[in-house]
Amino acid sequence: MTSPPLGPYRVPAYNTAHDSENKIHDDSVARRFGFGGGLVPGVDVYGYMTHLPVLRWGRAWLERGTAECRFYKPVYDGDIASVTASEVDGGLDISLESRGEICAAGRATLPDSQPASPPSVCSAGCRSALTADRPTKPRSPPRAGSASSPTQSPPR
Repeated sequence: MTSPPLGPYRVPAYNTAHDSENKIHDDSVARRFGFGGGLVPGVDVYGYMTHLPVLRWGRAWLERGTAECRFYKPVYDGDIASVTASEVDGGLDISLESRGEICAAGRATLPDSQPASPPSVCSAGCRSALTADRPTKPRSPPRAGSASSPTQSPPR
């Protein structure tokens, strides 16, 4: 079932990464590669797209919502990004247009419950391997009245 579209949410796009190590965000470099100027970072475009799910579901979407987005065309600094969404099958189908073209599209949903936490990837052995090359600082003995008791080993 499809509802009337939400939005549009219109925002002037802003290139937050002019000075990034990724030079595709620099106007002169991007122009050498055939773009109209430095590209607005995808993370910012994604941020524009999340406005309507937050408007629809509020804080709950920020806490447990999901989104999948695809970026098709660049968005440029100063151009207007126009975001619309339609409610379809309990989710939002989202579209972002700029310069008369669809630049990104995606889908946002709000699951009924919090997804299970992913299993831990790093065990104690992994942790020690990650810290093996770090210089260590001698630990100070626990102060009197602290939560550590003398019978506990210091954490590693």
